[in-house]
Amino acid sequence: MVELPIILMELANMLVFIIVVLALNLMAGYAGIPNLGMALFVYIGAFAVAGLSVRFAIILVNILNPDFIEMMRVTPPYKYAVGESSILDIILFKVTDPAVNRHLVPELNSIIGDSIPLSIMILTFILASAIALGATLGLIVSFTAVRLREDYLAIVLLAFSEMLVQVFFAQVDWVAGGRYNTWALTPWPQKLSQSLGNLLPSGVKPELFIGLIVAIILAITTLIYTERIANSPMGRVLRAMRDDDLALTSYGRDIAKIRLKVMMVGSSIAALAGVVYVLSVQPVVKATDYTRVTWTFIPWAMMILGGIANNWGVIIGAVIVYIGRKLIEILAPPAFTTILSLIGVEVTGATIDIVKAVTVNILVGVIIILVLYLKPEGIVPEKPSKTLPRKTLNSLIEKFRGSSS
Repeated sequence: MVELPIILMELANMLVFIIVVLALNLMAGYAGIPNLGMALFVYIGAFAVAGLSVRFAIILVNILNPDFIEMMRVTPPYKYAVGESSILDIILFKVTDPAVNRHLVPELNSIIGDSIPLSIMILTFILASAIALGATLGLIVSFTAVRLREDYLAIVLLAFSEMLVQVFFAQVDWVAGGRYNTWALTPWPQKLSQSLGNLLPSGVKPELFIGLIVAIILAITTLIYTERIANSPMGRVLRAMRDDDLALTSYGRDIAKIRLKVMMVGSSIAALAGVVYVLSVQPVVKATDYTRVTWTFIPWAMMILGGIANNWGVIIGAVIVYIGRKLIEILAPPAFTTILSLIGVEVTGATIDIVKAVTVNILVGVIIILVLYLKPEGIVPEKPSKTLPRKTLNSLIEKFRGSSS
């Protein structure tokens, strides 16, 4: 029987994917921007928690307690890695050193949790920095790529994502740990955690429950926001740009500017999903974990299966693909082990991991191919744009004719 904490964690993880696929649907489904760089924007949210907030917390704590940095220089867990380094050197480079990071973050969590104002400040900084970083990267990508055709734009976005995540962030250790696991802050007040700890079932950590609540709130907010855009005049403009940008240009619309705005908004939402993922599911951040398969191609499969340009459809697609992926991860290894054992082949843990990865990748590819071939509109097709009733249009036409005469 699956334990309750695992169920809650999987639910939080699924909500993260729902937020990511809603952001993708806004960019690719409604606006026609084939964003194959979603992994970058999700990772940027995680970087805001693990790379920026820890440094910001050290600055705040050191302001409140000027002896904090000095304590790091003389305390055994830190002094061997910190030594006589300057404050700037510690903040910029040493905080991601595994010898420092794995001891420093729990201590910062304890200090932050004792102060509600400090917790609020750190959480606000995390959310604001994730939004700002996501929007900035979306702006940078837009300036370089919005005037390209869809196929070239997709290639540029994929290359940009791979270059930053898998080349820069994964190889430069001092930015956010690089190849090493970097612990992220959990800025929840201890009073709140203690109160929830007395109410929650045994085994359920308060941090997980709070993260789940945050994930639910953000998922609902994202759905409401994207639905309002879809049903607004801007939503009709985005669909017109997707279907025929040349015709929209003839009406005086600036296609590059619209794409820029959509990329900034969608990238910010994806970055917030990265924040929720770290705070609720995976408090340890490593750049190499944010792969294009998990955070780009799987959301694309979810969107295509559910129905492009339909927010409720992509949510259904996200739930189906996520549950199917988990079932494969559970059922594939035993079945594969049984088959190989019958033919006398020894199975190792590495082999099982490869089977999981390959099977999930095959699932994603099969979903995309079958849906595009058999039902390209998805499970829930796109809704037609809402227009005024014929009587209302006729009355407006008559009113306009009367005023013009």
